[in-house]
Amino acid sequence: MCKAMIVDDSSIFRDAFKTELIRHIPWILVQEAKDGREAMEKIQRMLPSLIFVDMHLPGADGLQLAQKIKNEFPDIHIAMLTGYDFPQYRWAANQYGVERYFVKDSLDWKEVEEFVQSIPKDNR
Repeated sequence: MCKAMIVDDSSIFRDAFKTELIRHIPWILVQEAKDGREAMEKIQRMLPSLIFVDMHLPGADGLQLAQKIKNEFPDIHIAMLTGYDFPQYRWAANQYGVERYFVKDSLDWKEVEEFVQSIPKDNR
């Protein structure tokens, strides 16, 4: 079982993404958070293998959250979820420890599945 977290301030997006994630990857356990503060609290309890983070969050943005997660939990894999497909955002995400960058409007579920499956089994 792979433990994952979705961090996004839109409950509608979180619900839809979680539903599709479970449909495509039935062996995944998904937790949700609406902002960075809630995410950090839940990460400490859940210790997920994988976190999907929205780029724009209330308070600290997703890049800052990704950097904080990587500093405190270096084994957690991070994917950025965003509505913005700009090269400079992709570059910045990479600099902050984000491993994959997914554009919300053009999500390819096969790529999401491949990313989840690329996580070593001992990290799941």
